[in-house]
Amino acid sequence: MGNETQSTTISQPLLLQPIQDIFSKTVSGVWYMLFGSLFFFFMVLVYRPFDMDHVLDMGRGLFYSNAAICTCIVAGTLLLLRFVFLLISRLTQVRWINYLFWCLMEMMVVAFFLALFLFLKSGHSEFYFYHVGACLKYSYLILFYPYFSVTSLLCIVDFLDKQKIISQKGDLIRFKDSSGNVKIVLSASVILYIKAEVNYIRIYYLDGQQVKEYQLHTTMNAIRESVEKYGLFRCQRSYYVNVAHVSALRKDPNDVINAELDCGGIRVPVSRNQYMELASRL
Repeated sequence: MGNETQSTTISQPLLLQPIQDIFSKTVSGVWYMLFGSLFFFFMVLVYRPFDMDHVLDMGRGLFYSNAAICTCIVAGTLLLLRFVFLLISRLTQVRWINYLFWCLMEMMVVAFFLALFLFLKSGHSEFYFYHVGACLKYSYLILFYPYFSVTSLLCIVDFLDKQKIISQKGDLIRFKDSSGNVKIVLSASVILYIKAEVNYIRIYYLDGQQVKEYQLHTTMNAIRESVEKYGLFRCQRSYYVNVAHVSALRKDPNDVINAELDCGGIRVPVSRNQYMELASRL
C-alpha cells in the first residue's frame, strides 16, 4: 500500500491563530450590531446601572428620549465599524489578537460618540472628557456581555457547521504518486483546490484554520477519477476546485473569471468553457 504521511500542525497560541471565517460575514456584523444595541437599551431602561437614570434625565425629564437616542448612537456606530471590519477582513488575514483589539476599539468609539451627545445635550455644562470617562464605563461594562455572547455563539455555530461537513463528506481520498504509492490521505471536505505544475501537482487543504499544501509527483489525469467523485471540479486545465468551498464566481478587471473560496481570500481561475458548468453546481 505504500507509506502514508500525515501533516503536522505547529501549535500556535489561540490569540495568534486566524479567526473563523464566520466572523467575516455580513450576518455576523448584523448580530453584533443588533444584540449590542438592544442589550444596551434593555440595561439602560430596566437596570439603569452607574446612575444612568440621573445622567440621561438631566433634571428635565429627558431620560426615555435620551436613552432611545443613545441606543441609536450605539447601533449606528457598531453598524459602521462592523462594515469597516468586513472590508478589512476580506483584504487581510485577521488573527484573534487583532480581533480582540478591534472589539475593544469599537466599544471605545461608541463611548466617544455617546460622550459627544451628552456634552452637546447638556449645553456644555461639563467638560467633554468628563463625559468620556463616564461613557467608557457604560460602554465597556455593558457591551462586554453581548460581545462575549455573540462571539461564543458564532464559534459554536462554526464548530457545528464544520462537524456537519465532516460527517456528510468525510470520505477519504488516497493520493498516490506516479509509482502507485499512497503518499497522503485527506478528507474530501478539507481540500480547497489542486494545481498542476510540471511533472507534479500541489494539493491545497485545510488543517484546522491553516491552509497547507502538499506536493505530489503525479498528473491531473491520474487523480481525476479519485477526486471528481467527491465533488472536485476541473475548472481549468491546470486546476481542480472543491465546489463545496466556492463562495462566489467573479470577473476581475481583465475579464478573467475566478472562483472565490470561503477561506483566506483564495481565488482559483476558471476557464470560460467550464464557467456555466461550475455555476450550475453551486
